[in-house]
Amino acid sequence: MAKCTFDHGVAVLGGDHRQVIVAEAMLKMAPWVKTLGLTGLPAVPRLFPAADLKAALTGAKIVILPISGADARGLVKTADSMVEIKIDPEFFTLVESNTLLVTGKLPSHLKQMATESGVRVCEYGDHDAIAIPNAVPTAEGAIQLMMEKTPYTVNDAACLVLGFGRVARALASRLQALGAKVTVAARNPQQLTMAAELGYKPFPLCHLGQAVTEAAVVFNTIPAVVLTAPLLAQMSPETLIIDLASAPGGVDFEAAKRNRITAILALGLPGKVAPRTAGQILATNLPGLIKQELSRLYEEKAKKTSLEG
Repeated sequence: MAKCTFDHGVAVLGGDHRQVIVAEAMLKMAPWVKTLGLTGLPAVPRLFPAADLKAALTGAKIVILPISGADARGLVKTADSMVEIKIDPEFFTLVESNTLLVTGKLPSHLKQMATESGVRVCEYGDHDAIAIPNAVPTAEGAIQLMMEKTPYTVNDAACLVLGFGRVARALASRLQALGAKVTVAARNPQQLTMAAELGYKPFPLCHLGQAVTEAAVVFNTIPAVVLTAPLLAQMSPETLIIDLASAPGGVDFEAAKRNRITAILALGLPGKVAPRTAGQILATNLPGLIKQELSRLYEEKAKKTSLEG
């Protein structure tokens, strides 16, 4: 076995097939990897399914959660329905001090809890090396949903994309390539200028009322409630809304239901439509990000020890 990059073991908790690929990648860096809440694990040396949370965390100095992190209640999604993983005070009693907790994004109150427990949190969800390629399976999955939920072709369909970040740009270009009539609504004037240069119809977000009445399908990527009850009341019941923003999304879902509008909160599409590709994106980039974060952690610890001495 080649010399390991990490001196301590790794715990990979929860997630889907993407996390299985991550766990295998971490075997190249660590002496052992323990998992909990995963299914479909390969039978390979040094990869151990743990019996419970305590067993998974014992001896691990790197803990990797899914890219979805934990919800507001602290619950982590798992592939094994019989396993519940919850990030709470009890969780942090099982985690060793100076452990690195790696995840896409963690609610602020859980990050505070980690800090108070001496646990370093590394969030990678917005890191370009992961977020940019991850936008591709998200966009492809959104278009797949549109094709499944509508009785017409993407070609010539009036599609409204809300926001113009990574996912929105990947989505708009693919919709346009399939012949859709693409409108982009954004708040940032520079984004609207870019959208126009790329051949999309730009629309200021403050005038969204007119844009939604003209759209057959609305894709939202803005992580705030932009499709409010008054706007939804103006829309045709035949409009399809696909919300790609992180929970709770950008749609008043109760108002959509009252107006008989189909609104889908489509989270975790990369893991559903392209788990192998999405897993490889994580497996390729996470080890390097973890090494960088550990280096910073060790430098800070050394500096603190030096000052105390």
